[in-house]
Amino acid sequence: MQHRMTKQELKEDEFVNKIMNAWGYVQENYPKVIAVLGGFAILILIGVFINQQADEQTRASIEAFGEVRIALMQGQIDNAIMQAERVEENYSGKPAAGQALHMVGNLYFDSSRYAEAQVAFQSYLDNYGSGGPMGYASWSGIAACLEEQGEIAGAADKYISFADMATQSPFAPIALKEAARCRQASGNTEGSIVLMKRIIGLYPESAAARSAKAELKRLGVEN
Repeated sequence: MQHRMTKQELKEDEFVNKIMNAWGYVQENYPKVIAVLGGFAILILIGVFINQQADEQTRASIEAFGEVRIALMQGQIDNAIMQAERVEENYSGKPAAGQALHMVGNLYFDSSRYAEAQVAFQSYLDNYGSGGPMGYASWSGIAACLEEQGEIAGAADKYISFADMATQSPFAPIALKEAARCRQASGNTEGSIVLMKRIIGLYPESAAARSAKAELKRLGVEN
């Protein structure tokens, strides 16, 4: 069951959203590496939450996540994973806990532990939802895990599922673009063409549409 945030948590989460939304569109070309945002975001978050006199639990979660970042910067990957999992367990529902859980997925992915990464990304979606950059990053993280394990068609389906679910999201055309790439990589050129035409039809002003038009032209297909 998806976690329902309290009014206090929603208020806290507004600070996270302001920070994360600033980098929203950066994800178009780097959907698998969103964890790099956390390094700068956490430093800003610490100051924001302290200045706003956030509750002790929130400050403790931010400080704990800071320890995760320190371990990561020191190259202690296993220790960073262990601490991040502890942050999520001890402060579940807090914005920093969501970031920690997503970081776990990215760290497992970077370590080629794709099954564990997939579990972490799915756990983020189950507990924090599909909204915003982190939500899309979790969907694309699962798709990336499938792709790395050779399940390219399954990866395409995952991207399409996101686009079908979140038609108004700025990440929908990006998801369709990734799905088209996966379709083509799996040898399903016709399926890729259908998706590219869908991007152009539904999101004509998007960067993904411009990319789709260029690719269709390269393939000699009218759009």
